[in-house]
Amino acid sequence: MKLFKNIEARKALLMNGIFLLMFAVTLIFFIKYCVNSMNTEQIKQNTAVIGSLVKKYPDAEEQIVRNFISGEQEDYDFGKSVLKKYSYTEAQAAYKNTVMSQSYDKLYYRFIILLIIFSIGILLITLIIYNSVFKKIRKVAVRAEGIIEGNYDPIDGENDEGDLGILVYQFNTMSKRMTETLESLQKEKIFLKRLITDISHQLKTPLASLIMFNEIMSDHENVSKDDFNKFTKESKNQLERMEWLVKNLLKMAKLEGGMVEFESSEAPIIKTIESSVEGLKTMAKKQDINITLEGDPHIVVNHDINWTSEAISNIFKNSIEHVKSGGNIRISWEENNVFVEIRIEDDGEGISKSELPLIFDRFHKGPNSSNPTNIGIGLFIAKNAVEGQGGAIYAESDEGCGSKFVIRLMKRVWK
Repeated sequence: MKLFKNIEARKALLMNGIFLLMFAVTLIFFIKYCVNSMNTEQIKQNTAVIGSLVKKYPDAEEQIVRNFISGEQEDYDFGKSVLKKYSYTEAQAAYKNTVMSQSYDKLYYRFIILLIIFSIGILLITLIIYNSVFKKIRKVAVRAEGIIEGNYDPIDGENDEGDLGILVYQFNTMSKRMTETLESLQKEKIFLKRLITDISHQLKTPLASLIMFNEIMSDHENVSKDDFNKFTKESKNQLERMEWLVKNLLKMAKLEGGMVEFESSEAPIIKTIESSVEGLKTMAKKQDINITLEGDPHIVVNHDINWTSEAISNIFKNSIEHVKSGGNIRISWEENNVFVEIRIEDDGEGISKSELPLIFDRFHKGPNSSNPTNIGIGLFIAKNAVEGQGGAIYAESDEGCGSKFVIRLMKRVWK
């Protein structure tokens, strides 16, 4: 029965069983005591009768005593007819029997007292069991009220047996989920506030430039054609920068907010790397930077092509910005049974030990950053794009000795 899965029900059954057994044993001794008491009274009565009869008929002593002791029934009918004249029959109630009345009263009142004692005992056991049950229920009720006031501490007893243990466990689970939901909402609130602050801060400069150019060009009568064309070109540059900022800030927001659904598929890693580098070859060529790609072209791994390409591209762009003219950037890849490893190495200026732990932070710009349009979110996006796929990314560098970025994309080890 499901009821007996509860420890309280088992305790109640055990305690009541023990108590009833004690009651039964006590009742047996009580009945034995009452029977012995009645027997004593009967013997006293018989002794008095025998004494009276023998005193009057001493010659019939043996016959009189034998009748009382052996229980002979020879004169039973005669005696019955005699006693009937005095309304002394077998049908007479026990309490009307002079001999039995005292024993009957003792038996009656003592039995009532015994019944009351055991009834009180059963009541106390029931109250103790119910109190233990309702104590736990009250604890849940108090904690439920505490949740309304913002107290989400768990209740002790979730490992207890039975329905109350299940109730406490489910209550703690609910409390934990509410806590997680509130924390998530609070994080989302902070994230949204920070995102709005970031966007407004990053757009402030290009917007101010656009306003200034617009004011200058609005007075076109006093602006030469060359200046007009110059400000128009600068306005276009600022608009393009704003578009780039908004796109990258939205990418960052999606990754940080966990809103990106990665679409992984089995694809050759060389194609992803080549697409990452292709758009930046012109930039590297302008700085006379040598690009080397090394790796097995047949390596295939499960990954999101677009986001992985974004991550590699951001790291590659970062390397271009920190490598001097005539420098080298080498991208290599290899695989083992667990992951595919992509290494992006350069012989640039390197990263100091103090800066190395900070390079993947959002809006972090190194002290040697030479690009005024850099806002420090490229490596942040790269890290979140790789880790969002279950991969790993880290950097190794010594100042003045170049840098190495390592991306590890985990293989699917099950079928």
